[in-house]
Amino acid sequence: MAPYKGDNVRYLLAEFRRGATRQLRAPNAHKEMFNYLHSSCRNIVERTFGVWKAKWSILRDMPFYHIDTQKDIVLATMAIHNYIRKKCKVDNAFQEAENERYVPRVDPDVGRSTRVNVANEENIENQ
Repeated sequence: MAPYKGDNVRYLLAEFRRGATRQLRAPNAHKEMFNYLHSSCRNIVERTFGVWKAKWSILRDMPFYHIDTQKDIVLATMAIHNYIRKKCKVDNAFQEAENERYVPRVDPDVGRSTRVNVANEENIENQ
């Protein structure tokens, strides 16, 4: 995601040749404006999912559930998250994510014990 972050980072080489000022680097064509807005929206969505995964560890490492159960888990965490956002008004995780340079911190070891337990249970069942 890094090439598209921020107002002053462009992704078309021709733009870099024109100059370093923001005015000279402003999008000047419909396709270029679309690409700029699309990448900005994508970054917002990616940051939102990063905060969401950081808050709900079950989403970081989805257990081996049936696909319908997985959908229900996602919907339930979304509903609880939205409820908390409406009632608490201040969400530190989202305030931090407002920074365009925010990178979600995801601990790869979260859920590891669950994976090990599931693997052990499967090995016992297969014996």
